[in-house]
Amino acid sequence: MASIYVNTDNSSATGKIYKATRVGKSAAAAEKKMQDVVKALVGKAAGFTVSVVGKGYTIRIEVTKAEASGGTTTYTVHPEIVRFPSSPGKGGGGAEMVSTLTKDPTIAVQGNSESLLLDGIEAVTENIVNKSLPLMKVDMTKR
Repeated sequence: MASIYVNTDNSSATGKIYKATRVGKSAAAAEKKMQDVVKALVGKAAGFTVSVVGKGYTIRIEVTKAEASGGTTTYTVHPEIVRFPSSPGKGGGGAEMVSTLTKDPTIAVQGNSESLLLDGIEAVTENIVNKSLPLMKVDMTKR
């Protein structure tokens, strides 16, 4: 079986796959951290590649919520696995999604430390990628 391609190109202003605008001034650093972690883990995973070779997946990761309370900010992160290249989903609209069957992870950061935020983003992204790789392998057999 050929390597499964994982799209990590976050350069499109209208089609970003890593979004962290909810973290404020640290958004660009958080998006870069997400991209770097996905590239590193996919690059080490047997049967996967970040070099464009055809069919594969995009792991979309977005910080969807930020709630501050008592000096701690809790961020909610939403992952999605989407088939690549894009094709319409059932009913003709949207992209074809792969079920992640997981609850959206959260990151709790005390104070305003960008370092702690990026450490949390790194840990959550690692968790998302590690859970996504087996799902993509199984889904690829159906394509």
